[in-house]
Amino acid sequence: MPDPIASPYSVTAPFRLPRRKLERRIAESSAATIFVRAPAGAGKSILLDLVAKHVGCPVCAGPQPRISDVEGGWLIWDLPTTARSARISAQVLDAAETVVIACRPEQRISGLARRILHQGSTVLTDADLMFEDEELAELAAGDRSRLMMDYAGWPGFLPLVSRPDDQGCIEYLRDVLLASLTPAQTLHLSLWLEAPMPIEATPDGWTGFVPPALSRTPERHGHLLDLFGKAIDERLATLKSGGATVEIAAALEKSGRALAAMELLLEHGYEAHAAQILQRAQGLELLYRNNVGAFHKIVMRFSQEMIATNEIVLFAVGRALLKHGELPRVRHLVARHLGYDYLDPLKVLTRTSRFSFAARTFRLNLMMAEDLTPTDAMITRLGEFMADYPLGDYGKWAAYYNALLEFEIRRRNFREAEAAAARALIYLRQMGGQPLLEFFIHLHQTVLRLMSGDVLLARRAAKDARGRLEAVPHRAEQEFRMLRLTEACLAYEAGRHRDLVDFVQDEFEAFAAAEIWPTLMQFALSYASQVLSDHFSMTIRPGFLDGLWIHLSEGLQFHTMMEIRTAIAYQNANRWTDAQATLTAIRMPIGRNWVDSAVEELTRLSRRDDIAYAMAWLRDAVHVSTPRSYLSRQIDALIANPKVTNREKVALQLWQAYVAHQRRDHAAARPLLLSALMSATRLGCNGVLSEERLFVSPLLNDQRTRAFLETSSDVRTALSIFAASVNSPQARALHGGLSQREAQMLQLIAAGMPNKKIGQSLNISEVTVKFHVGNLFRKLGCNRRSEAIRAATALGWI
Repeated sequence: MPDPIASPYSVTAPFRLPRRKLERRIAESSAATIFVRAPAGAGKSILLDLVAKHVGCPVCAGPQPRISDVEGGWLIWDLPTTARSARISAQVLDAAETVVIACRPEQRISGLARRILHQGSTVLTDADLMFEDEELAELAAGDRSRLMMDYAGWPGFLPLVSRPDDQGCIEYLRDVLLASLTPAQTLHLSLWLEAPMPIEATPDGWTGFVPPALSRTPERHGHLLDLFGKAIDERLATLKSGGATVEIAAALEKSGRALAAMELLLEHGYEAHAAQILQRAQGLELLYRNNVGAFHKIVMRFSQEMIATNEIVLFAVGRALLKHGELPRVRHLVARHLGYDYLDPLKVLTRTSRFSFAARTFRLNLMMAEDLTPTDAMITRLGEFMADYPLGDYGKWAAYYNALLEFEIRRRNFREAEAAAARALIYLRQMGGQPLLEFFIHLHQTVLRLMSGDVLLARRAAKDARGRLEAVPHRAEQEFRMLRLTEACLAYEAGRHRDLVDFVQDEFEAFAAAEIWPTLMQFALSYASQVLSDHFSMTIRPGFLDGLWIHLSEGLQFHTMMEIRTAIAYQNANRWTDAQATLTAIRMPIGRNWVDSAVEELTRLSRRDDIAYAMAWLRDAVHVSTPRSYLSRQIDALIANPKVTNREKVALQLWQAYVAHQRRDHAAARPLLLSALMSATRLGCNGVLSEERLFVSPLLNDQRTRAFLETSSDVRTALSIFAASVNSPQARALHGGLSQREAQMLQLIAAGMPNKKIGQSLNISEVTVKFHVGNLFRKLGCNRRSEAIRAATALGWI
């Protein structure tokens, strides 16, 4: 059965061009055996017909040639396409001086070994059968161009140049050319078509089944690529429905498409095979090589039975849920399947634990998402667990040091955290690099350095983080959102608040709904609540903080952290009574009375929330017009605390200066303020000046203090950044002629609070509230609250 030269779906008679050069090459060859080996559509059958006429011999189209097919010493055999293999008998070979055989690349012919060894052979391939320019002289210029460009010069498509038929061509490709490919070859060709690049050959040989010009110069043949894409989609659909699903999935896995292989298997009911792929892909690590949404969509298709019986699937589902911020759900899931003692890290991580190595590894991963500060005992257990790590498994060692990095930041061991980050990067590079995991390390470093106050080093880490994230081959929306936040915070430190304002307005809710480890949340909440105080009205601030509870309040996750930041936001809005009530309601090992009386004890605080809580109460004490006599000693004690960050120490120095100012000791206040400003400039953390504007602004109002400070060029730069950063609605209101109290009234009126509630909030009488509101209306030229809000909005004061 000869190869069809033309599409049988569209043309009634084939159009032929002479192939004189090829005819002579075969007729004059000195080789005793000539193979014309090429895929369907290369024009083998036409060529053999032309050669047969040239030498005066018939063409044998049967599955086995007979002696009667030999004429004039020639045997011309067009091997049927249905034959996978064939054999020529010795009697036929003895009768033929020259044997010409047309076959496809996958077809095998036996019985010729002795003849080829002693008399030689030659092979014409698809490249030899491609049309040359002089052979196309009979075609019109437009047809010639269409054949070479649209159809890659493939002889089988010659009839289509005058009668284009895309559907017929697709059917021909699917039923004739692609039918010879194995499922794996079909899949590999499909993958190549997704992003075609010039290619000469492939290990599985699929290039031998397509026009050579298409595989070598695909950019020139867009139309044929399109037709191939449609044909191969149809062919793959046929193969999948015909029982080749597992073979295609195996090819996908071998090509690095483990997720696509799993999806295919799950769609067709091969759940156990999909779980095996997940296990071979090392489960959790697969997440870092693929888009979070795609990973979640696929692993969540596993049945409850498979989740209950296969730990790899259980932990993959848990990891996918963590990526979507579902920590409570994950804790419930693992406790239900592994037992409630799994929720106790000390019981899981011990070397004598009943849990598997995979279970202990996932418990370490889960600890990173939980808002707990590891004790020394936990760190010791982690070290014991680490001893079981395989020495050559660099990925596991990198993950261990990544976890240690997060834990040491929570423990405020910043040097140890930096060391852990360095070790994690070393192991990731030893495993050949993993851009997404390296991004997380650099992001951790950025957050660590911003929190500790070293903004200059944080910028370097953020640049490294962006470089690694841009090298990630798949979409990483959540990670880019994290990066935008850190870059916005860096801009905020340099006095440019716009990016952070936009992030809080447009992206913070989506950010909080995803996987956020505690250090990143503390960092985000600190900067977001500060920029809210700087640039948003009181109508927005409480709603922002309250809205976060939707995502973060379950199981007291981030509870204390959020309450402390809420109290500080109230302090920055001069709502000190609300701030005190918020702090008093927090359940802490230490309380207000402890903080009020502690001095040396403050040097020994080590927990993140304890330090933040103590500082919030001390901040409350600093603003009082007559601070307690030993307040300066308390502040000095915190400055001496090794767990207090450089950024926090700048704030404490500013408080010291303000306390001296409150006592009218300007000689002491000036050098303290100068030292704080110089520290902020050296570290690059100018944002802390904006955060502490309640205490900085009154100090800068003193002309002699200002003159004392401006002798330093570095301090002048810091002061200019501070002046630009405090251009908040409240600051504009003050510059516009409102008093501090009137600006405060305006914010509370905009929040919808009646006079009585305003008085309770500020601890003043309702008569005093009416007095200030009257002054406010007079300055705005208004008689009603609604008019005042419209006027203030137009002025940018709320």
